Amino acid sequence: MNRHIAIYPSVMCSKPWDLKDYVNVFDKTGVDGIHFDVMDGHFVPNITLGTIDFNMIRSITDMPMNVHFMVERPEVIIPYFELKENDMCAFHPEATRQPHSLLLSLKSRNIKAGLAISPATSIDYIENCLDVLDFILVMAVNPGFGGQKMVANHLSKLEKIKALADKAAHKIEIIVDGNTTLENAKLMLKAGADSFVVGNSSIMKDGPEKFQENYKLYLERLQK
Repeated sequence: MNRHIAIYPSVMCSKPWDLKDYVNVFDKTGVDGIHFDVMDGHFVPNITLGTIDFNMIRSITDMPMNVHFMVERPEVIIPYFELKENDMCAFHPEATRQPHSLLLSLKSRNIKAGLAISPATSIDYIENCLDVLDFILVMAVNPGFGGQKMVANHLSKLEKIKALADKAAHKIEIIVDGNTTLENAKLMLKAGADSFVVGNSSIMKDGPEKFQENYKLYLERLQK
């Protein structure tokens, strides 16, 4: 397999005292970007990373940020984060009244625009936004908490999303987020995934000291 598989490690899975070390090793390893989860306690029953965490990471690396907004009214929350050109921004379309318009506003700033699709979210949103989508963040678990198992219908839904994305006139990256163990990731690749958000279920469980080794092994085994 010669295809490039993009990897986005999730800093939500990092212990606070390990965060700086993780960011440094992400730089050395050459991952494709840093996945950053924003949860508001309303759209999902959890509260996670905010602007202070974002700015701290931004101050020590120039790596692209892959930001996942699990928030109500993302059009109000997103401007608080200083996203730069080539950063990636995904939000849940059911959380805003005008998802197409919000995608357009992100693209006008040269930010890669994506929809986050939860297990129960209709894929009609994708079909109606194909012309402005740069990527799709497909949730293999329900949003809000790490450590969940892949939902039963994820692979079949992933196949449908891949078929829809292939109708676009441009390449749309399909990223899977949630329980991306090596075993699951192999199945997800076959179902249409291009890239993976990774965390404690895959390559971050052993701390920053082992990240580079785990990353290389994960990719090697995925590409066999």
